[in-house]
Amino acid sequence: MVKNEPKVASENIPLQKIGLVSFTDPRSEVKLIEKRENYIKHCHNGLKSKLEKEGFIVVDPLQDLRLNAKKGDIWGLNNLSDLQFVIKRFLDDGVSALIFGCWTWNEPNIPIELAKKVNVPIALVTVNNPSWPGITAISSTGASFWESALNYQIKNHQRFILEQNENIDEIVPWVRSTIALNYLKNGKLILWGGSPALNMEHLNDDISALKKFIICDIMTQDQYSIVRIAEKILAENHERVTSFVNWLKENNCQIIYDNKMTTKESVDKQIAMYLAAKDIVNENIKTGNNIIGVSIKCQPELSVEYGTTPCLIPAFLPYPVDSEGKKPIIPTVCEGDIKGLLTSSLLFGLNSKIPPLFGDLKILDEKYFVIANCGAASAFYAANSNDPKISLSKAAIKPQCQGESGGAFGFNTPETKSEATFARLIRIDKEYFLQAGTGKIVSQIRKTEDSWGSTWPHTAIELKVPGNLFIKAIGTNHLSLTLGNYMADLRHFSKLLSIPLIELDKEKSIRKFFNRK
Repeated sequence: MVKNEPKVASENIPLQKIGLVSFTDPRSEVKLIEKRENYIKHCHNGLKSKLEKEGFIVVDPLQDLRLNAKKGDIWGLNNLSDLQFVIKRFLDDGVSALIFGCWTWNEPNIPIELAKKVNVPIALVTVNNPSWPGITAISSTGASFWESALNYQIKNHQRFILEQNENIDEIVPWVRSTIALNYLKNGKLILWGGSPALNMEHLNDDISALKKFIICDIMTQDQYSIVRIAEKILAENHERVTSFVNWLKENNCQIIYDNKMTTKESVDKQIAMYLAAKDIVNENIKTGNNIIGVSIKCQPELSVEYGTTPCLIPAFLPYPVDSEGKKPIIPTVCEGDIKGLLTSSLLFGLNSKIPPLFGDLKILDEKYFVIANCGAASAFYAANSNDPKISLSKAAIKPQCQGESGGAFGFNTPETKSEATFARLIRIDKEYFLQAGTGKIVSQIRKTEDSWGSTWPHTAIELKVPGNLFIKAIGTNHLSLTLGNYMADLRHFSKLLSIPLIELDKEKSIRKFFNRK
């Protein structure tokens, strides 16, 4: 490899693949066969087109299976012979979920056999058209699914009825939730330093249990793996560090040196640790490990024993570009927070256009609460932009308030006109819950310039319930966030995993959580 040339990892985003198949009647003696098959094809292709306009990749085996179909031929799926082709195609393409078109009458045995062989989330879909028995087909197929309950996905299938305009607004959140779940189940996490930090028991979890239902693997590495590579970069490839400093300056990111916490040496170490972390992730992806998130446990091994906080890791790993060019967005959390990392990766699975935010619940005001991470959060949120010329000019590296040396990458996230979604996976006595809510990002009324952690990144989110109710219900001091309203997606996601969803922006949901048995 040429010196100073970074290793480039592949794009690490969720695969937007969804399987689509439509069924028909196997009986030859029924009337209007040609008209029926044309109607099925019309509904099928209309739904496919709308899903593709939403950005999903639709895997459509019928398109190939019926490529040479003649006028009057059967178009929908209605026999075991054709079913084998469909099954193989879905398995080979690795779809995250299946949509079954029940547009007119179909016998339930073929859908059940397909659902048994391709064990992914399933939605039954029809059009509310009184001219064809789609309502009969979806209710019969759904009832047969419940009766057989041959696997979890068959038992817990979804059903959607489209009106004549074929609006798919209700289907899209379900599709996104299945894609996010598939993203997690095929992804791996790295915990540098393990879990938890500062004796915070709630950051820990049962890794073996998590691997059974939500994540492929969670790998633990000592922080020394970062330190060793960082020291080598400083000694043998320091121009990478210099280029990063120049890139920050070119994009008008302030670096405030106090010659105590932030010195040239300490900031250079922070940059080298970030580059080392990036190299480790890239090398893992290059060798086949699908890394979808990392945690860096700073305290006390790095902040005190090594002597420098690694705050630029959570600032720039979850950002799409740095001094060495474009790169994957890697959700990043601190302190060995396993459930926090799963939540951040989940939000990225739903919204892969931007990085997730992660941080501490630091301030609770009457109208908002503040997420402020210890030392850094994704640079995106400095200006809600993936453009470094915009975001870095609104951020600054200033002296940390803890540790032996190092700077915090701080900013105040600007207001948003649309809502953001905050979330957290929690556990109470081995039972999992998903907590989530929405609110606009707002300006802070309470000033933080002279407070502890004033150099950290601060993001204020609208509070829609009384603060005393919110603080009684919250199951963490760490929250993750993404821009946009993804509550419908999270409702579907919680159902896919059969875990309760507590909506922290609704008093009724919080009180129901309090009154659970």
